[in-house]
Amino acid sequence: MPQSTQRKYLYQYGSEAENYYQTLPNPRIEPEHRPSAKPHRKIDFVFGFKLSLCGMMVFICAFGYINMYSLLITKQGELQAVKSEIRELKSELSFTESKISERLNLDYIRDRASKEFGMSEPLPHQIVYIQLPKQSYTIYEN
Repeated sequence: MPQSTQRKYLYQYGSEAENYYQTLPNPRIEPEHRPSAKPHRKIDFVFGFKLSLCGMMVFICAFGYINMYSLLITKQGELQAVKSEIRELKSELSFTESKISERLNLDYIRDRASKEFGMSEPLPHQIVYIQLPKQSYTIYEN
């Protein structure tokens, strides 16, 4: 066999690379000293003031909305009452107009005059005709 196909691998046991991290020295890191947190009273007061101001604004807006809504409901009730009163008055007015138109009828007037008041139509000798000059009365144009 040719020499190129027969390679011999020479392996040396224990020749692997050392672990890199084990070989580096561990630097000692000291923890940072942080100052203790001081309460920020001024910032907390400003934040609390802003928050309470926003809460008051929400309360005032809600109160205004509820007040306006209750006024609207009250006014709607009053409007309904006025509308029903107008309807009743219109009904009464139409009833009165019908009574008036009924009583302005000549037949009704004759019947009532003859029955209630005992009147009768005048006889021809009881009728008196008068002549009025044209200037004593007014002519209305329609």
